[in-house]
Amino acid sequence: MNIKKLSSLAVCAVIGVAVLGGSLYRTHAAKAPAKKTIRVLFVGNSYTYGNKLPQVVAAMARADKTVAPMEVKMVASGGKNLIWHSQNKTTLDAIAEGWDYVILQDQSLTPTLMPQRTRKGAAVLDAAIKKAGAKTMFFMTWQRKPTPELLKKYPDMHKRNSETYMSVARELKAAVAPVGYAWKAATDANPNCPLYTKDNSHPSRAGTYLAACVFYSTIYNKPPTRLPATVILSQKGNRKTVLSIPSTLASTLKPIAWTAVQKAKKELTSKPKTK
Repeated sequence: MNIKKLSSLAVCAVIGVAVLGGSLYRTHAAKAPAKKTIRVLFVGNSYTYGNKLPQVVAAMARADKTVAPMEVKMVASGGKNLIWHSQNKTTLDAIAEGWDYVILQDQSLTPTLMPQRTRKGAAVLDAAIKKAGAKTMFFMTWQRKPTPELLKKYPDMHKRNSETYMSVARELKAAVAPVGYAWKAATDANPNCPLYTKDNSHPSRAGTYLAACVFYSTIYNKPPTRLPATVILSQKGNRKTVLSIPSTLASTLKPIAWTAVQKAKKELTSKPKTK
């Protein structure tokens, strides 16, 4: 075989390898693995089911195409606390299904007035959550609207409520979605911030939006900066169920949520101050 033929064969071989390599690369790129779905179970009461909070959090995840999608389920009943859930078969069966996170929300006054009950219920539920291979996350709720009457009756509600959630989370090595921190910061900046309904306790749509931003940032560890002010909860044909707030209000609330999340994470990883 002469030199010219050898050269031609070599060139063909190189081209063949290059083409094959390109083909393999394209095939690999086309079959990139899909993002793992994050499965989240919410356990609580009306603060959790009000305005369909779990669905709002999942909708925020769908709106951000850069993060894994979220599957949510909820076990929530009006006025119930963690002790009740720790003895409720429906709650325990749901936990056993297996999740990435199980989010625990206590009755709104219990962490302030009876922190030992929060601690007791949380411990039982956390054990079940760990047995199922999931991670516990606490839903740090907000204080009721700080009206003169409330401040007289519960002068330190925010402080005691947040301290209970943070201390229990440290003890159980759990995560915290610091919704209470975000609400406090928002109402400190603007006492007229429309987070509450008329009962001065439950969340308005804006309150649920702020809470959902906190959960989004806690779970995905990223700021909610680019999330829309309107999220689609469900869609059937041309009919959509949405949660929407004014874009200017959303722009105000989103950085507050991110700051609260960073604050809580820093506190959880640092040594608590000795008294």
